[in-house]
Amino acid sequence: MKILTIHLYLIFWLILAQRFTLETIILGYVISYCVFKFNEEMLCININFKKCKYILIYCFCLVKEVFKANFHVAKIILSPKMNISPRVVSFETKIKSNFLRTVLANSITLTPGTLTVNVQDNIFTVHCLEESNIEDLKDSNFEKILLKFEESKDDGSES
Repeated sequence: MKILTIHLYLIFWLILAQRFTLETIILGYVISYCVFKFNEEMLCININFKKCKYILIYCFCLVKEVFKANFHVAKIILSPKMNISPRVVSFETKIKSNFLRTVLANSITLTPGTLTVNVQDNIFTVHCLEESNIEDLKDSNFEKILLKFEESKDDGSES
């Protein structure tokens, strides 16, 4: 898996470099290895089927929610009477991993109509365009999927 990751970095490097010379390839390998070593702790090198399943489910859920929210926000903006009730709300998450909390915060921000203002330990402060978004935040599908991913990480399946 490590070799595959380094080669993926190399391919990305070659696309960015736009040249296919021996020097570019050697420099690409060196840079790819350095980037890999620098990020080795954060990368999920021991990915099993269960983790891959949760990653795919999360990506699908994120895309679906972004599309839904885009149409909803467009409807609000284009309506002659803006029915918005902006609120800033704080809620607690059960996610323990800093990396997964960051993923959750970025996912909330990516979804139109919500913006993560602050993350302090496991307390998220989020600005919502509508009051109805508050309940969706507190019972978030994003958080449920990330919790399942986190639990699959700790079930002894890593070697």
